[in-house]
Amino acid sequence: MFVCPDRYEVIVIGGGHAGCEAALAAAKLGARTLLLTQSLDTIAQMSCNPSIGGIAKGQIVREIDALGGAMGRVTDISSLHYHLLNTGKGPAVHSPRVQCDKKIYQFTFKHFLEKQLNLDIMQDEAAQVCTDDKGVCGVRTVRDTFYHTRSVILTTGTFLAGTIHIGTVMTPGGRYNDMPSNALSKNLREELKLNIARFKTGTPMRINARNLEFDKFRPQPSDNPPWTMSHFTDLDEIAHKNFGQCYITHTTLKTDKILRDNFMRSALYGGNIHSQGPRYCPSVEDKIKKFPEVTSHPLFLEPEGFYTEEYYIQGFSTSMPEDVQRALIASVPGLEKCSITRPGYAVEYDYSDPKDLFPSLQHKAVPGLFLAGQINGTTGYEEAGGQGLIAGINAAHYVQGKEPFVLRRDEAYIGVLIDDLVNKGVNEPYRMFTSRAEYRILLRNDNADLRLTPYGLKLGLVDAKYQKPFENYKHLCEDLCEGKTPKADLDLGPWRAENAQRYADVQHKYAGYFERNKKDAQKLADLDNIKIPAGFDPAAVRGLLFESAQKLREVQPQTLGQASRIPGVTPADMQLLAIHIERFRKLKNAQKTH
Repeated sequence: MFVCPDRYEVIVIGGGHAGCEAALAAAKLGARTLLLTQSLDTIAQMSCNPSIGGIAKGQIVREIDALGGAMGRVTDISSLHYHLLNTGKGPAVHSPRVQCDKKIYQFTFKHFLEKQLNLDIMQDEAAQVCTDDKGVCGVRTVRDTFYHTRSVILTTGTFLAGTIHIGTVMTPGGRYNDMPSNALSKNLREELKLNIARFKTGTPMRINARNLEFDKFRPQPSDNPPWTMSHFTDLDEIAHKNFGQCYITHTTLKTDKILRDNFMRSALYGGNIHSQGPRYCPSVEDKIKKFPEVTSHPLFLEPEGFYTEEYYIQGFSTSMPEDVQRALIASVPGLEKCSITRPGYAVEYDYSDPKDLFPSLQHKAVPGLFLAGQINGTTGYEEAGGQGLIAGINAAHYVQGKEPFVLRRDEAYIGVLIDDLVNKGVNEPYRMFTSRAEYRILLRNDNADLRLTPYGLKLGLVDAKYQKPFENYKHLCEDLCEGKTPKADLDLGPWRAENAQRYADVQHKYAGYFERNKKDAQKLADLDNIKIPAGFDPAAVRGLLFESAQKLREVQPQTLGQASRIPGVTPADMQLLAIHIERFRKLKNAQKTH
């Protein structure tokens, strides 16, 4: 075995969206970091749809960006189509979505990693997370190379024991034509004893646009002006682009019949898939099976890049055999003459129970081990990126002896996401929606910078050169909200005055809702500020309901607020916990004085 002489403080396993954000964050915070990936050529690859953002997901990306993450900037650099969703509804659910050139996105993110100080990238496959009596101590690869470290972040996506399904044909793979990570899966199951289960997800076929009949589609032009995904993108930087169009068509009764006639040939209904898939992003055969009364489903044609004729068909995910997929394409208006370039497929993979994690995303049973992305049972680039950023921050803090960084539910969608995962767990791939956030009127995409950039600056993830422009922008927003005349000639850097006016208009219109939400959020913050002392076992408090004690023992909450959000814990249980925590503190203080 070759022992690498370099000693790393953080090792990130996996080069997808979670891994990229994790590696950049840890390195920016001064931790000597290594990113291990099976292939340098697939770093940040858009394995499914070539877009970033969407309902609630756009808010997450804006939050990643405000904290100093890279996803928003990479998105704007690779953008080819902008669309702000839900504009017919209130501002709480306005969500930006951007089509990207998938290759420009991928290699731009790779270049960000290559330029980052304190960060090395190595093409190799992790086979084993090694531990000693203190926790994580290193990583061994399939090349039998050992790397020393005290912190590992697992961001394995769909690669842990991944299996590809097209009809009844099964092949090993974490992505089509990319081998799975079987050795690491075995290590996590058998040596580290993580609670591992299986999920599945899928992707649609890709087509060549050469023979598309565009006159049969409804065009969806790019927004003008665009709502950029990054707060740090100057509109002048993207003004030169010739933005493309997306298109909308629909399935037909013929599509419906083809699917019904071939249900038992699908991997999902007649094949070898037995694991749970995402409820809110189902395959087309799943839609037909579960919603038989609906005879036409919308399909969205999305270009994969500026210099390719390949299109992605949003809403047409399938694991049908290839001959059925060809028939399905021919049944859709405008697609009759086009050819498939890549068949759709489903992939099954291992994930770890997220209830085994602290809110910092560190594993409760393995000190120094952090998990982020689909390994935690989530789905989506944006959910992965948000977790990766938090895991990267906290892995660096762990080795530096600093307190974990945790966002509350009233502070960010990222906070909602992680709080849901660690307290409730998952029984299907988790996808973020605005409805999951009870404080969504406070968590808008237009105020992500005002909410989170102060954290980014304090942590050191946002460049200090933005400190003064951001403060000027914040003061401008406050002045406009209070009806004051703003100071002239403010240096706003990349922030724009029209954004401040839009923010002020929303604040005025929804002032009553904001005040009500702020009061509720303050109660949550007060509970989250009450930490459960070391040595205090919430599950051992006499008088708790049996179910509550079980749940508390399973989750091991770190604050009274976290305990309150565990399903099954009642208000009466909370009163008991508060009383006993206070008694425990007084007893400890009394012991210290003697």
